Amino acid sequence: MKILPALAGVALLIAGPVAKAATMEITAAFTPSMSNPEKNTFTNTTPQSGYCAKWPASCENGAFSIALPITTKITHSISQNNAPRDGPYFGLPGAYRKATVQNQLTGEKQEVEFRVNLISATVRFPSDKTKDDWTSSGFLYAPPPCSYLGKAIGTGDWYAFAWRVPAENVACYKISTIDRDDPTAFDTMSFGYELKTPNPLTMSAGVYTGQLHLTVGPGGDFDFGDNYQASDSQLTINFTLSVNHELKLTTTAEAQKVTLEPCAQGRTCTEEEGKANWERWMVTRITPQLTGRSNFTLSSSGAFTVYLACEQQSGTNCALKSDNSAQLVPVQTLLTLPDNIVDSTTGSTVSRRPLALGRDLTRNTFITKSYGENKSGSIDFLVEQRDVDTMLKTRPDTYRGAVTVIFDPQIY
Repeated sequence: MKILPALAGVALLIAGPVAKAATMEITAAFTPSMSNPEKNTFTNTTPQSGYCAKWPASCENGAFSIALPITTKITHSISQNNAPRDGPYFGLPGAYRKATVQNQLTGEKQEVEFRVNLISATVRFPSDKTKDDWTSSGFLYAPPPCSYLGKAIGTGDWYAFAWRVPAENVACYKISTIDRDDPTAFDTMSFGYELKTPNPLTMSAGVYTGQLHLTVGPGGDFDFGDNYQASDSQLTINFTLSVNHELKLTTTAEAQKVTLEPCAQGRTCTEEEGKANWERWMVTRITPQLTGRSNFTLSSSGAFTVYLACEQQSGTNCALKSDNSAQLVPVQTLLTLPDNIVDSTTGSTVSRRPLALGRDLTRNTFITKSYGENKSGSIDFLVEQRDVDTMLKTRPDTYRGAVTVIFDPQIY
């Protein structure tokens, strides 16, 4: 007989090194501007810090920096004609990295692209006699493929420098021309960046957030070589993009009460013209159509959809109701928008576009090409001849109805 030993429950805890992560915040915002209606880019709202904040005169031509929350510590001395990774070494994410940001209200997702275009730091030497003993002289002069910003700040035993980074993943390093037993330290590192964003005019309003995770250390996105040990092994960049659209429709009390008059196709008629056309019908018995128009002004940016809500309806249209018989006849609702707004699918301007009941994002969704303020639009109403024939059967009579035209900026 074989006796099996009893098994007791054993909990095993396996622990490994914990990655330390530094975090940074990058913010941008879009708000439409009447002074620059064609603007379709975000404005950087990240507070400047680091090199360009401390030395603004050295950051001309649009240079920008934010402090890098990572420090490095040298681990051994630097020899004359050292291997690149044994001295001051900056491996940098110059090529674009993609990240997803999501609208916190609608769930809409968009893509941004990020790259580093500037690296800066303060380098300290044990003696001012050793600060220029490097290939290409001091740290003002960037080693290729980086290029120097044009200025450096420093006296005695330190330099604050900044190098431009090309649009590719690169390593820029200095080679010492002497033996260095004392440490050469870097502090207050910062970087500049470029952020590619979608066209905000095509994005729904709201706050978009997302993250980009970058590795730090040998072989990572930020690589400081083998001699300089970084304080963190990961860098998380938190993106916050704010889109502040405007959609404001303005009308008058008179424009909200529309009387339909007999009129030629494609026209609207005054009350006096309508009376004349009814008199003409009495003679010719040629049934007219009924038309009316409500004018409005629109201030808009971004995208929106337009649809109807009706007091009464007939098929896909709203309806007018007879006071005498409760008979319903359909009334078509036709939308004309300012010429800075186009159909989201075809890219064409919007003139006498039929509107339908209910929210349906597959039709009548529009995009603002450029911000417009108080631009003119209209809503036309039409009762066709065959339906006017129906109305005339109950004369004298009045047909009434309420039509609500909804401009909805939530398109997701």
